[in-house]
Parts: sequence; C-alpha cells; structure tokens
Amino acid sequence: MLETWESELILKHLNFEAMKHALLSLILSLFGGSFVLGQSTIDSLNSSTTENDINDERKLIGGRYIFMQSGFPVEKKTLQYQNLNGLLNDVQYGIFEDFSIAAGLVLPFYAYIAPQYTKEVAPLQRLVVGDVMTTSMFLEDESAFRANMLYAGYTYGTSDNHATLALGWLNTNLLPASNLFLQLGGCKKLTKGIYVMGEFWYSNGDQTQEGVSKWELDATGKPMLVDPMNPLESPYKLKYVTEWMNRHSLYANLQLRLISTKNSNKSWSFGLMYFANWGGEYQEQGAFGEVRNLNNIFVLPMPSISFIQRIGDFRPPKLPVRPTYLELGL
Repeated sequence: MLETWESELILKHLNFEAMKHALLSLILSLFGGSFVLGQSTIDSLNSSTTENDINDERKLIGGRYIFMQSGFPVEKKTLQYQNLNGLLNDVQYGIFEDFSIAAGLVLPFYAYIAPQYTKEVAPLQRLVVGDVMTTSMFLEDESAFRANMLYAGYTYGTSDNHATLALGWLNTNLLPASNLFLQLGGCKKLTKGIYVMGEFWYSNGDQTQEGVSKWELDATGKPMLVDPMNPLESPYKLKYVTEWMNRHSLYANLQLRLISTKNSNKSWSFGLMYFANWGGEYQEQGAFGEVRNLNNIFVLPMPSISFIQRIGDFRPPKLPVRPTYLELGL
C-alpha cells in the first residue's frame, strides 16, 4: 500500500490533471482499494521532468552573452559566478523573475554593479533596461576612473537561439563628452551542451590627447625662437596643448560555450576578443622644426576564455515522477 507521505508528494509536484488521479489514489488507499496510474498520465507527468532536464543547460545561457546582458536574465533565486580571462570576476543573482543584479571586480583596480530589468512583451520578444556603474578602488583622485552606462535593448528568440540589440548612454571622466554605445549580442545552439556566444560594442565620439607639443607663434604666425640672437642654432619655443579628436571604438568577443554533460552547473567558453580605437589624427611639432603626424589607432586582439559556475540555487527542488502502482488491499 502506498504510504500517505508518498501520496502527498505526488499531489505536490504533478499538474492539475495528474492531481485528480493522485487524489483518487489517496482515497482508495485509505479504504484498501487500488489504483494504477495509466501510461498516458505517466507520460504527462514525466514530460515536465524532461522539460526540466532540457532546461538544465539553459541555466548557463541566461544573464550575459560574455559581458553584455541579454533579455533572458539569470533565473530567480539563483547565484551565478563568471570569470573572464582571469581578470573579470562577476556574480549575478536573480532576485525576481524579471529583475537581477550583478556585481564584480576587474582586477586589479575596478569594481562595478549592474542592475537589470527584463520583460516579455510578446511571444519570442523581450525588452531589457539596466545600468552599469563602475569606479576605481585604489587609485588617487587624478587617476581615478568613473563611468556609468544606462542602456535599453530588445531581445528576439528563444532561450537557446536569440539576439539582442541595445543602445547605451555612457558617461565617464575619461572622455570629454557623453556618447552612445551600440550593442549587438547573440546566442546560437549548435548541439546539446554546445553554444556559440558573441557580442559587439561600437561607439563614435570625441577623445583628447594631452601634452601635444606645438610651436609658440608670434604676431605674424611664425614660430618663436628660444634665443632670437642666435637664429641658426636656437630651438623653437614649444607649448603643450590638449588636442580634441574624433574616435571610433570597437569591442567584439566571440566564444564557443561548452556546458558539461555531467554537471550542467558549470561551463567553459573559448574564443577571441578584439579591441580597436581609431579615427583621430593630430600633428606634433618639435623644437628643431620636425613635424610628426600621429593618430590614436590602437588594436588589441587576444584570447577570450570564460568559466561559469552556478554557485547557489535557492529554488525549491523539483522531484522526478516515477510510475506508481497501488496494490489491492482486498
């Protein structure tokens, strides 16, 4: 005879149709009768378990692509850790179904906090808004870094295959003016436990170059000499100015994410990361008449390696359902 606690467990975890069968089973067991769950009912019950098994690997898809946030947040009441190239250490926690918060350290100097809200507005469509606030931890005031980016985006697709387009408004003390960031991210499932993850950030704006040497000019526009009495050997007088210039900034990251088949609470990702800054040109003038045409081009490709570990799951456990037969007590 089925024990009472087993009947209560069935009532707790099955869908409505199955609960009717389980309730009948409980009544019959109290009176010595029998009841058998039919195969169609068992299939119905186990379908939710199969769904949960499929969703196991999706736990490590929600939240971020690599650093960019997607419209699929970290699950409610779960805590997730991510490390990128050994330098970025990120922790995310799902407070509600649609609201999560992240915080992290970029070694050795920076810290950030990033709340995010997402909302499903239609089938396969989600909106996301959030903020990333970053600051220096140990640097002096003149070298300190402060930045804040408020962003909003649109995600289309399923949790396995989706893309996000977002715009961010960046304010930072390192740039002379605020500017927009265009963000594009995507996730594509190749096969079980293997995903392609990518993100792309682009910004166009102004930047400054300090300490650029220029000749001091007289009233007629000619360079002034340090020693006018010795025009053949005297160097030019120099002044040092700050040049404003246009810039284009690009960050791209493409990874292959491998989710463990034995432990879906962790994954490794491998790929390539690329930074580039270009567009500004300026001229530096030397003390002996030399001229150097310079630019602000900076390019840095490097490997991209991520590790993700779910370090806390505070949701109620979901128990699998197995076929249960009650023996006749007659």
